[in-house]
Amino acid sequence: MARALRTLRLIVFYGLSLLFTVLLSLELFAHLLLPTPVLTQWAAPHHLHAAAHAVVTALLIPAVAFGLHPRLRSVAALQSLLLIVAIGLIVSVVAWQGFRPGSNFPTFNFTLYGIVAVLLLSLHPNRDRLFARGRPVPVLAIMAWIGAVPLLTFAASEIVMQWAGDPVHGVAGHYALTASLAVALAAVAGLAALRTDGWRLPLWSAGIGVAAVGFVSIRFPSEASSVGLLGGLAAIAWGVTFIGLGTLRVERPADPARDARAVIELNG
Repeated sequence: MARALRTLRLIVFYGLSLLFTVLLSLELFAHLLLPTPVLTQWAAPHHLHAAAHAVVTALLIPAVAFGLHPRLRSVAALQSLLLIVAIGLIVSVVAWQGFRPGSNFPTFNFTLYGIVAVLLLSLHPNRDRLFARGRPVPVLAIMAWIGAVPLLTFAASEIVMQWAGDPVHGVAGHYALTASLAVALAAVAGLAALRTDGWRLPLWSAGIGVAAVGFVSIRFPSEASSVGLLGGLAAIAWGVTFIGLGTLRVERPADPARDARAVIELNG
């Protein structure tokens, strides 16, 4: 009976993970190509906000998809998923000054993501290791703090802009979205520095996410939420450095326990 329940739970987990991965992938495809491509005039004057939505989606995809394979599945991927959706929901509620998921973007999105994330957590084979301790990397922790200062400052300014009720971007919740992304990136960078199992996913997610925002800011320096040329260059430099330090200075140790669990699951 216990074995049958475990098998059923895994089937539901795989099915939900696959469905959510496909839906997120389609959403990312839509933001990059249709109907408002991020890097063309179709998205003007919302390039930064369209890019922010694309980055959030891109962060969620591997956090969910990695759970589909036992050897890729990790605590850090699950932690990243929960961090992003929880922070996104909290920040968007603060930015909108209330919880109104039925009418306010991106509150609805993060509420939906949160429901799916909680379901995946309840079904996840590694859910008992959610709070497993890692081996913090001081240099990455320092870089995470360095990145957190401008990210949180940017988030605070975006929240203020959302409160101001801008008729173009504020009413659409765009500032709430960019604020949510900024805080989430800071948190994911901190998660990478903790070096829990699978820590390279948040390492690359934070680095690429910050660099992507910097690139779009350089491409469209005068648009709303852009950090400008210098800010964009600094964001790209931080992202590349963060990934470089994590990749070059720290070799990922083998995890015999995780490999053993993967073999057991694959063999039924």
